[in-house]
Formats: sequence, C-alpha cells, structure tokens
Amino acid sequence: MRSLALAALLAALAATPVEAALPAPPFDLELSSTSLVEGQAVTVLVTARPGGTGGERYDLYLQLASSEEAAFLTAEGTWAPRPVPYARAASTTDPPIVGQWPRAWPPGRHALGLVVVPASADPLSRPEWRYRPVIIWLRIAPLRAGDAGPAAAIRGLLSVAAAVAVALVCWAGRRRPSASVP
Repeated sequence: MRSLALAALLAALAATPVEAALPAPPFDLELSSTSLVEGQAVTVLVTARPGGTGGERYDLYLQLASSEEAAFLTAEGTWAPRPVPYARAASTTDPPIVGQWPRAWPPGRHALGLVVVPASADPLSRPEWRYRPVIIWLRIAPLRAGDAGPAAAIRGLLSVAAAVAVALVCWAGRRRPSASVP
C-alpha cells in the first residue's frame, strides 16, 4: 500500500510546485533510450551532478512510478515489489553507476524516478527525502504478436536446417545403387 502511495506521490510531484520546494538531487539519471520495444535492453546511467555534496552517502532507488503498484529496479536489473536500493551508500565522489535493465517491461508510458535519500533512510517515508526525485518518462511499445524476436528466429532457422538435413539424407538414400546379389 505504501508503494502505491509513493507511486502516486512521485507522479504528482512531477507536475506540481511541491517538487520545486526540494532542491535538485546530487545525482542525475540517464537512459540509453526512452522509446523502447518490450524486451529490449536499456543501459541505466547514474552520475554525480557538478558541485555535489562531497563525502555524504546516499541510497539511490529507481522506481517505476507510474504503474498501479510501485516497483523498484535492483542493481541486477530485476524488479522488486518492495524498496531495494539500486545503489547503497553512494557518494558524489564515486564513479558513475552504469547498469543494465536487461528486459524493458511492462508496455506503456512510464515515469522512472530516481529517489535519493540519506544512507539507510526509508524511501517510502516522504520526510526522509532531502531532494526532489529525478523523473524520466519512457515509452515501452508492446511486442507485437507478429514480432518473432531472437529466440523465435533461432528456432525457425534450426527447424529449416533440420528439414534440409532430413531431405538430404532421404535423397542420398534413394540415389545409392542397389547391391545386386549373384
């Protein structure tokens, strides 16, 4: 229930003056693409903004904020129904965080939010927020039924190769001269 409330709050913050009351976070969020087809891989890049906060440590959460239930992207690229940090105890002096979201889903238009909270703070507790979330909108088109995808293409090629092999064996078997018995 709290996840649903956070999703609604993030979506509302993206379009209200309340967001402006919080300063910009010391991190920025980028995606390799914001227009995808379901199942495509996406590179996620979290970088420190210039003039960061030095040695302070933060937990960074990536949330698919526009779905019915909030979902948190893990560092492994999977979704969790509860808060799981994308990066724990990150500092603006750390190198950029580069990760893969190996299979973009679900289809639709979504707000992906980067929530930055002090290390070990609860990202679902609004008073813990020191910065406004970074919101990136992305569109994930559904995989059409006619789209074969790489696995189906490989299965199709293997089926054709097997059929050709069977045809060659049958053809070669018929062409052999029969052995005559004296």
